[in-house]
Amino acid sequence: MRNQEFINKIAPAAVEDMINTGVLASITIAQAALESAWGLSAPGNNLFGIKGSGTTQTTKEFINGEWVTINAGFRSYQDWFGSIADHSKFLLENSRYRNAGFFDQCCAMDYAGAAKTLQAAGYATDPQYAAKIIGIIENNRLQQFDQEADTMLKEIDDLKGQIQTLLNTAEVHIEKISALEAKTSMAVPEWAKEAVIAASTTFCRDGRPLIDTPDGSSYDFYRLLTTIHRKGLI
Repeated sequence: MRNQEFINKIAPAAVEDMINTGVLASITIAQAALESAWGLSAPGNNLFGIKGSGTTQTTKEFINGEWVTINAGFRSYQDWFGSIADHSKFLLENSRYRNAGFFDQCCAMDYAGAAKTLQAAGYATDPQYAAKIIGIIENNRLQQFDQEADTMLKEIDDLKGQIQTLLNTAEVHIEKISALEAKTSMAVPEWAKEAVIAASTTFCRDGRPLIDTPDGSSYDFYRLLTTIHRKGLI
């Protein structure tokens, strides 16, 4: 798989993941590229070399100033997208990355700083790990995906603001309507009761009474009904 094909395949998931977790998309893509040899070596769909149970692999680690070959257990996933989601979960759940300032660097959109904090927190034993991550990002312009996710986040925040404004406006209108209903909702005044009774018991040709909701009307309604009744129309 060519480098650009690998980027094209996982970049949308990395951008979505950044929106959800804050982990820079450029870091996600660069780490996946480095750890899996651009997708060519990812047993169990493990793009990031996260250890655990699932598969046993031969790997190299830099110990006491030299590279040593060891056998280790690694997590496995149904697909690459599961690996991407678990990568961010792994970073979020291990406090050493937050304590090292990884998420602060991500928030500042500083991929170089984020790469250095990963190394400082012990993500990998390779002393050149951060430099390799930064090189992959810059050589492939992966920072563009950070900007893409950031733009989408701003659009989402703007939409949330608009929705909140609409909700606030609706709440004001609901309060006004409730206040208006409170003013107009009343028991039938004594002086209008005779007219209301007459109208409620006077039926139209279709068998319905002239009025069927005598309660809750305004004073103007009752005045009009009383006037009609006094003129002998009901």
